[in-house]
Amino acid sequence: MKQLLTILFVFLLGYVQTFAQITKDVESFKEKVLPKYNMYFSQAELTDNGHLNLTALDKYIGLSTDDKKTIMVNISKAWQDSLVLVNYGSKRELWGWSTVTANVQLLDDWDLSATHVLKMPVTKLTKTALHPWFFYVGGQLGGDNQGNTNFAFNTRLGFFLLANRWDFASTFSTGTTGSSNDASSTTGWVNFGLMSRVYFPIKNTSIRPNIGSSLQFGNDGTQASLSLGICWFVGFGSVDIAFNIGNEFTTMGGYTIMPKTKNNK
Repeated sequence: MKQLLTILFVFLLGYVQTFAQITKDVESFKEKVLPKYNMYFSQAELTDNGHLNLTALDKYIGLSTDDKKTIMVNISKAWQDSLVLVNYGSKRELWGWSTVTANVQLLDDWDLSATHVLKMPVTKLTKTALHPWFFYVGGQLGGDNQGNTNFAFNTRLGFFLLANRWDFASTFSTGTTGSSNDASSTTGWVNFGLMSRVYFPIKNTSIRPNIGSSLQFGNDGTQASLSLGICWFVGFGSVDIAFNIGNEFTTMGGYTIMPKTKNNK
């Protein structure tokens, strides 16, 4: 029960910290970026689901889609936390970074006052686009001052829950444990589990420190652990290094693959 409460506390803490950071980023955006575009937008705020909401002025409304896109490229470079919603009157535009084209794209536009759908979305906004999935493969090595060793092969399959800041994954691990002083004591094991991490992106870099926790089910029963790590986005995913604190202290390294993603922000 204590392990479960610890995990829930870590998840809740991560959720609160994530929203606090995004709120702080909005204030920074309003102070440093919005004044440069005050002829196009009057205000910026955060929506309930963590997107940036911009209120457009007449000068923006009269622009062509291509001219709007030029502006949104610069907005997207300044705001890397989530999708951008532009509102004017009853109309809405949803802009986001396309991992396929590596450019800003108008994902959808609609009119709240319309009694029927006026047209098909510019781009079909799938759950995969909002919550990209990933696959991780890596290894783990641990030991203690009594000569006990632990080697493992780890995989994770999961998706992002909140603004590319919070993920959730199922895990599979297999490996061996034993003693460096007695080779005959080596035994194999298999674990299944769940893991979640909260990321804290460093602005204008491809580096994301993170904190998380996991719950493992295996031959030794149920085990909970805390994870502290860092991700470096390279190519179609990220290089991951994590330090797990539980019954043992272990270091884990590997590579996370995010399909259709290259130079991911």
